[in-house]
Amino acid sequence: MASKFKVLVFDLGGVLLDWDRHSINAVSPGQFLTIMNSTTWHSLDRGNVTLKEACKTCKKRQTRLRHEKAFGYILDADPSVVETAMYQAQLSLRPKTSLVQTMQDIKASKPDLKLYVMSNISREHFEMVQNIQLPWSIFDRVFASGVEGMRKPDLCFFQHVIKEAGVHPSEIIMIDDTAENVCAARSQGMHAILVDKLLPSVSGILLNLLHDPLQRAEAFLKDNARNHYCVVEGHKEIRIKDNFAQLMIWELTDDEDIIFLKWPCGKMHGIHPSENGHLNGHSNVQPNGHFDGNAFVASDVKNGLWNYFFEAPVLTTAEFPPDADTTSTAYLSLPERYLSTVPDVRLVLDKMTTNLDLDGIMQTYFDPTRPRTTPEVCCNILRVFHKFGFGSDSRIKKTEDYIVNCLHHNACLNGNRHYSTPESFLYFVARLYAETRSESLRKRLNAIKEKLQERLNVPTNPLALALRLFACQSVDIEPQLYRKDLETLMSLQDEDGGWPIGHFCCFGRTGARIGNRGLTTALAVRILQREKQHA
Repeated sequence: MASKFKVLVFDLGGVLLDWDRHSINAVSPGQFLTIMNSTTWHSLDRGNVTLKEACKTCKKRQTRLRHEKAFGYILDADPSVVETAMYQAQLSLRPKTSLVQTMQDIKASKPDLKLYVMSNISREHFEMVQNIQLPWSIFDRVFASGVEGMRKPDLCFFQHVIKEAGVHPSEIIMIDDTAENVCAARSQGMHAILVDKLLPSVSGILLNLLHDPLQRAEAFLKDNARNHYCVVEGHKEIRIKDNFAQLMIWELTDDEDIIFLKWPCGKMHGIHPSENGHLNGHSNVQPNGHFDGNAFVASDVKNGLWNYFFEAPVLTTAEFPPDADTTSTAYLSLPERYLSTVPDVRLVLDKMTTNLDLDGIMQTYFDPTRPRTTPEVCCNILRVFHKFGFGSDSRIKKTEDYIVNCLHHNACLNGNRHYSTPESFLYFVARLYAETRSESLRKRLNAIKEKLQERLNVPTNPLALALRLFACQSVDIEPQLYRKDLETLMSLQDEDGGWPIGHFCCFGRTGARIGNRGLTTALAVRILQREKQHA
């Protein structure tokens, strides 16, 4: 996808250069701020007065602008003190290496892109700034206010730059750290980005505007192949290797080369024993020095039941049983060519229909000591029954009724024991709605559209937002309704092409929330692919 932008315009101070206010000791921070907001400072910016004239102690400078007071008079300070403060400010300037590097990378990948500097800076300070180690030769033009006789946010200054650029203002991106300058740029039709530590990374925004977000996301998944671990909030030091997220990523991408798995029989995919002696924070090396690839493997229903964990359980009990959620996701995710290598799905479905709670609803764990019933898990169980042609099985009726009631009554609005967001439930219901061939079930689940629309534009974490958008697309909600959410998701793409971790599920015992950058990114890829198809 080609970018429409032809010119980037960078501010200096606060954008390409950082300055340290605390390095100024000749005057107080408040005093320095006072002179920065004076009309004399504006005249200095425009080159209407020299630095020495601006720093005088006289009430009115000896210029044609008789109404302005010099800095020395404003602060009741000796001119030399004010000049020292200005000099200290300039000496504190340092390049913002991350953004400078991004700028250089962009120029290298797009050599025809023009790079400009547009800065409010006096003639004297501009001469000093040119000694700072910035890649000055990369810029096609520098617009210094003291030289041009105009300053931001004067509209004439922006109009001057647009005219000199020789392109339509909509083809220009301006990057500035002042809101009023950004406002002025936008009023002239330019695309402007505000630099603010509370806002998304400028480097990331630029990369998204100038490069195809989809290609960058796909590259992230491949560049980090088999390293898409889960992370738990509050336990960032632990990288969880689980089967569940890997299976979801496989189903979304159809790329087995980017995931790792531990099959119920103990066979490993995507990882060699020599690569890991410590998984999930536990050692799996036997006394003889060999990696125990069969550790924690339990033979259940002839090895047809999957465990959430790739290896040793963490942040839960030492013994962790196989579960219906991971098992269902495996049968939903495995490509056709793999289904002949796993136990017959009917064996697994029969096991699920006998693993019931007191209400006759299919449970989460294949373990009588863990009686848990989870709506999202029930959704995935039903998805397997419908995928393999057993949607009319009378044994799943109570589970189906349970899911329908949960949907209609917003049962999962606050998540539940094993899932941390309402989007998780809505995502799995949407998948069931889209996949089933049963018109009667689709009719019963038709409320999914209304429930998703109620969640649109509600703030949430990146992974939940991706689940919401994917679900909206799955049930054919009109794109204009989720446009704002899509824009929010796009703004969250990181500089490396991936998306933030977020969270969607949690540990039942502690409530600690679990997320996965690879999963968030895989969802985003599918969302972007669909948007591209329907553009």
